[in-house]
Amino acid sequence: MSIAIGTRTRVLAAAAAATLIALAGCSKAESQSAGNASGPQKVVLMNWEALQGSPLEPVLKQFTADTGIQVEYQFAASGSDYWPKTRTVLGSNNPPDIMRIDDDFLPYYASTGKLQDLKDDISSAGMKSGDYYDSVYNSTVQADGSIPAWSLGIQPRVIFYNKKMFKEAGVPTPPTTWSGKGWTWDDFVKAAQKLTIKDKRWGADVVDDSAFETLYSVNNGGEGRWTKDGKGFALADPPGQEAVQWVADLTCKYGVQPAWSELSQTGKGAEMFAAGQIGMIERASSFVDYFRTNAKGFDWDVAPVPAGSADQITQGNQLVFAIPKAAANKDAAWKLLQYLTTAKGADQFAKAGAFVPGLKSSAQLAGKPVAGKPPASASLILGAADHSFRSGRVENIEDAIGIYRPALDPVKNCQAKASDVLPKVKPDVLSTIDQ
Repeated sequence: MSIAIGTRTRVLAAAAAATLIALAGCSKAESQSAGNASGPQKVVLMNWEALQGSPLEPVLKQFTADTGIQVEYQFAASGSDYWPKTRTVLGSNNPPDIMRIDDDFLPYYASTGKLQDLKDDISSAGMKSGDYYDSVYNSTVQADGSIPAWSLGIQPRVIFYNKKMFKEAGVPTPPTTWSGKGWTWDDFVKAAQKLTIKDKRWGADVVDDSAFETLYSVNNGGEGRWTKDGKGFALADPPGQEAVQWVADLTCKYGVQPAWSELSQTGKGAEMFAAGQIGMIERASSFVDYFRTNAKGFDWDVAPVPAGSADQITQGNQLVFAIPKAAANKDAAWKLLQYLTTAKGADQFAKAGAFVPGLKSSAQLAGKPVAGKPPASASLILGAADHSFRSGRVENIEDAIGIYRPALDPVKNCQAKASDVLPKVKPDVLSTIDQ
């Protein structure tokens, strides 16, 4: 799922054209090893977000200072434009040395045989499963046991809420720990209704975060979008239908969520929350950075997603990077990937609040509040990593999404019911994922 490491206005406005940024610098390590012919002194990294101002920038600079290896950064494209770019470079004879991979699409990319199996590298580096969150450490392991990519960490979904708005409406604030006590779907709706003022502000926004398809389905007793074996379209089962309808009904039945026609505009929901026009919004934890920068005139905090009838899990985007088999500098690429996922890099990411690193010792730093900056309940984001769900994966996910997600537009626009739409598209989705 394509979410930037540090989500800022600059990312939304960035051009999709490829850019190239070299991280220059001279260090002691560089001067000592510049003449060493035993290994390359440059690695090319491709990503879908601009480097300047992102949490990656200082980490990559420190990597160069520590190792003497220069990082040539390619901002290839943003959003869904990155998907075809990924397929193109993997099919070429000169791919980047290391590249960001959309975690949803990893099974497909792995099936092409174009990615380096990192299993032996991880073992040789002594990176043990007990030192990492299971939801991160095993997220890239394929059915055949191969590990064609590696995750830096997780960006779990949480509810951001406007504390000022809650106080003005006389609504009790949500839990500050991962708890469903007094925080169920019904409680969420009741709070959103009290926060909503017609023609002035809305109580909630969930529908424009596509992760709702998985997490509310699972919390309602389902399997998410896909069955665990990756062969079934679980969202079309009754728990999934009910979850999709509940999210749509925040607009259609309860009147607490803006219309889909408005929220479907890229970045609109986050902009409205930052402007004090929405009381609660579901987003990945990476939006901490965006709201710190853009939310003015009110204090805000984070809460868990509301508990369903069966569970209270969340879903997190994995920050996955892979090394193509055809990469020219695979050894240097692995040194960089190892650096990003062990203490030297992971500590820096955690302190920046970019995401929850997979390395548990570093992750503890992500749970500490930053003096004078929200959220006060930062530890809840760390707790979310322990409540994250690893959903089933399918190889042809891009084609499958292209079938069912447009079909849900009438549901989100209050023109159809999920119980009618999802069963109708199920055969086509199953046919696609079975190819």
